[in-house]
Amino acid sequence: MTVLRDLAAEGHAIVLATHDVELAAEIADRVVLLADGEVIADGPTADIVVSSPSFAPQVTKILAPQHWLTVSQVRAALQPDPRPLAGS
Repeated sequence: MTVLRDLAAEGHAIVLATHDVELAAEIADRVVLLADGEVIADGPTADIVVSSPSFAPQVTKILAPQHWLTVSQVRAALQPDPRPLAGS
């Protein structure tokens, strides 16, 4: 997955066929879903993978109604704020 992230960060387009929704949510900017050889959805990853419970990532299913798609997003959201509290 590091290789894919590095290539994407360098501006390379990556075409990846996978059944791994978590992987797609982690690295894809755009998702195209196929069913029986037909395009059934095409658009930004965050919009597409949460549009149906059948292809939403586990993180999204478990932590709804939050809009987190990946474990990395959950981890970042749960990090304590490094700024000191007012009055301390």
